[in-house]
Amino acid sequence: MTFFERYFAALDGPDPHSSLELVADDVQFAIQWADGSDRASRQFVGGLEDLRAFIDAGDMRDWAHHVLFGGTAGDVEFALGETRYDSGERIGTFLAVAQLDGDGRMARYMVARSPAIAFE
Repeated sequence: MTFFERYFAALDGPDPHSSLELVADDVQFAIQWADGSDRASRQFVGGLEDLRAFIDAGDMRDWAHHVLFGGTAGDVEFALGETRYDSGERIGTFLAVAQLDGDGRMARYMVARSPAIAFE
């Protein structure tokens, strides 16, 4: 199982905060988030407590992350996936990249999500 498969399974599970066990104490992240197919998006950046706050602010009911493709290059992992409602309907497409530390925890994290494009 890849890092992102483990991370998203924890994030989407009954205790989303358990995903933070896979995150380094000194993590730095940037999340680009688009709700619609227009040009508007928001950026969320910060460290571990900011990531915890992002999890707290999210509505994780009735949807989950699904990794479609992934890869690794040294200590960097990539994942292309979709967020989907429990019905299977696609919400959006995401591209995530993480640099892992020596303990296999996420030290750098960047992800972008948009409903504007889907990959076959």
